[in-house]
Amino acid sequence: MIQLGISAFYHDSAACLVKDGKVVLGAEEERFTKIKHDSSFPFETIKWIFKESKLSWKDIDEVCWYENPDLKKDRVLKTFKKHFFKTYFTKRKFLKDWPNKDPKKILENLGYRGTIAYVDHHLSHAAFSYLTSPYKETAVLTVDGVGEWETTTIWHANGNEITKKINIDFPNSLGMLYSTVTAFLGFKPNEGEYKVMGLAPYGNPEKYISKLEKIFTNTTNKYFINQKYFTWEYSDKIMFTRKFCRLLDLQPRLPEEELTQDHKDLAAALQKVYQKQFMKLVRTAKNITNSKNLCIGGGCGYNGVANGYVIPTFDSVHIPFAPSDAGSAIGACLYSYTRKNRRKKNDNPFLGPKYSNADIKKAIENGPKQLRFIQLEEDKLINRVAKLLESQKIVAWFQGRMEFGARALGNRSILASAVNPNMRTKLNNVIKKREGFRPFAPSAIIETCRKFFTFKQDIPYMNQVIKARRVAKLGNQSPFPSAVHIDFSARLHTVTPEQNKLYHKLLTEMYRLTGYGLLLNTSFNLKDQTITLNPTDAIERLVSSEIDYLVMNNFLIWTQND
Repeated sequence: MIQLGISAFYHDSAACLVKDGKVVLGAEEERFTKIKHDSSFPFETIKWIFKESKLSWKDIDEVCWYENPDLKKDRVLKTFKKHFFKTYFTKRKFLKDWPNKDPKKILENLGYRGTIAYVDHHLSHAAFSYLTSPYKETAVLTVDGVGEWETTTIWHANGNEITKKINIDFPNSLGMLYSTVTAFLGFKPNEGEYKVMGLAPYGNPEKYISKLEKIFTNTTNKYFINQKYFTWEYSDKIMFTRKFCRLLDLQPRLPEEELTQDHKDLAAALQKVYQKQFMKLVRTAKNITNSKNLCIGGGCGYNGVANGYVIPTFDSVHIPFAPSDAGSAIGACLYSYTRKNRRKKNDNPFLGPKYSNADIKKAIENGPKQLRFIQLEEDKLINRVAKLLESQKIVAWFQGRMEFGARALGNRSILASAVNPNMRTKLNNVIKKREGFRPFAPSAIIETCRKFFTFKQDIPYMNQVIKARRVAKLGNQSPFPSAVHIDFSARLHTVTPEQNKLYHKLLTEMYRLTGYGLLLNTSFNLKDQTITLNPTDAIERLVSSEIDYLVMNNFLIWTQND
């Protein structure tokens, strides 16, 4: 059974290849097109999958589409009808563009005439979260902007059955609310939410929290949002109304304007309100299913701060490596497969392209003349890189298959010492060229990191924010000032040899040298770029930035001006 999973046309388009229930290849379209959060049909990803697997359309038994296009069209047209005059031109454009987004038509044009399985949007989210988890039985909570109609769902998964218990429909959406305030604060929706989370600890939520809570009406198990403050039903340009500005008594910030304390306070209030509603849903999931486990899916599954509060309501929580729409390409395949077959273990996030030493050597030879390199055996490479990191060098780390999802998990990472209090500022200002308030995540070997952080279970996909421990002999501070945010939180990435053998080996060498098996880990990209795909891109980013060294496979590369 060979399946091709696809998600497209909203954001984070992706494709994957699944053989007999095992995910073998997968990537987001943005990595190939270099358009962040690319929503177009993943032509380039599919082309790579076929080249890598030596398959073609005739070998595919089933294409799995991550949502139901007919239901989605039904929601959009009914919403247009509700606001006939305001949506007149938008409706015309939608109806003109819709045939170009018909999965069946696109696939037929590509030469595919086989079975297409349409899996509902939130079911794809739920299936991806559950079927990549270690649980045989669990509650599942999915939260995002909007699928077909649903924005929030609660499920009970047991064996091969995933049963829906509660759904909340558009326009009531926690994801849309978070994106709206993201836009209000001058950041790009569906991209800048990370910035709002990073900004929130600098603010006081009390100034705006009561105002934001006015938009909600809550029943026992559901929430409803007063739509007089929002334009979600009739505009794809501006997400809020003047009444929302009057409610806050604040004007929206333009992207180039200074961030004031009011903006920080609003970010703090938004995060607080989101967490409050999110935890109500978590408790509802617990009450309905009586499960000890919880799986979280949907784009809001990237809100690591809220995820950090799930335990102790549940004993254990699983958030997959790509909870947004990208992961739903996988979820749709796994759901379809497990209807008739036993599920397989699918916890590997390293599904993208990999490159041979010959590929890397060729890229070096075609690179600028100031490149220098040496090729080392694995143990010598690990020791050399660890010493460079200990001496406060910044190292780009490019190994094996690229990660699927938004998090760099040790195969496409920029690494640095977390002990140096100035390293976070250097990475933000000089390397990433982004806002200075944004934190960096620490990667740490699981064997020792409990001494420095408080958490209940492994966090292999860097999707929970937890608290750092204060060390008395350091004046109640952390040994890792660059890895700990202003509120003493950290988005920890725990690393085991089973998950990533080489990366764990590097962190273990750091422990031998420094007593701390921990490094700052941020994705290998520069400002407004997607994560590094290939050796040529890696070298270009080394040369055009102040990264000190680049490691690709067992090559150590740097630049030297004659």
